[in-house]
Amino acid sequence: MPFNPYEEIGSYFNFHQRVVILAVLELAKSQKKKTIDKSEIYKKYIEICEKYNIDQVFKNNILQALKIFEVAGFIKIKDGAKITKMNLEPYTVDDWIKAICQDPEFRSLK
Repeated sequence: MPFNPYEEIGSYFNFHQRVVILAVLELAKSQKKKTIDKSEIYKKYIEICEKYNIDQVFKNNILQALKIFEVAGFIKIKDGAKITKMNLEPYTVDDWIKAICQDPEFRSLK
């Protein structure tokens, strides 16, 4: 049975991991290139934290979150810091973004 982000995102990933994956998803949606670099993810993460007034975590925690997503099979990381593939099926990037933003912890931030 495939992972359903609408039902399971909050129980599998902690709040800051969801912020990191939101940064990855927003970058994937806005970019045309095939890879996403860790520095781009960190910049987007900072932007999201500032927008929603979220306390930021250390850069190492972001890399740790990316590794958790890789182990779960949602992304593929090469060279230690570049996302080269995303596997979100059968859901789309928009579905995942919507699921994260509908999470009660995120809704309370707006």
